[in-house]
Amino acid sequence: MNEYHGISVATEVNESGLLISFKAVGSLTHKDYLVILPVVDQALARNHRNTVSALIDISELTGWEMGEALHDIRIAFQYSEQFTKTAVIGSSRLQHISSILGGWILGGRTRFFSDGNTAKNWLDSP
Repeated sequence: MNEYHGISVATEVNESGLLISFKAVGSLTHKDYLVILPVVDQALARNHRNTVSALIDISELTGWEMGEALHDIRIAFQYSEQFTKTAVIGSSRLQHISSILGGWILGGRTRFFSDGNTAKNWLDSP
């Protein structure tokens, strides 16, 4: 049986700047990343504000191909200078630890949350 997997991306411009939201579901593959990268690139290219925040929901992520872990790190480095704040929403200790490691790579300020509303409020705060 095939498990549903993928990453959805949404963008929102508000008073704080540009917010790019990601939701990862299932076990990710290389193709999942190929779909979202052009969306992220376009959003960043059209951004005329100084601040870019990311809201990353990994609460339904069950894993990813090993090669994708390395790809994930390359993506983080590619965009590391652009994100001023990153909120990661998760539900396990491993996801929390992963968000800490990702925060070191992304730069800016990164925090882990178990609740989406709290994460969004933190991103909207100065």
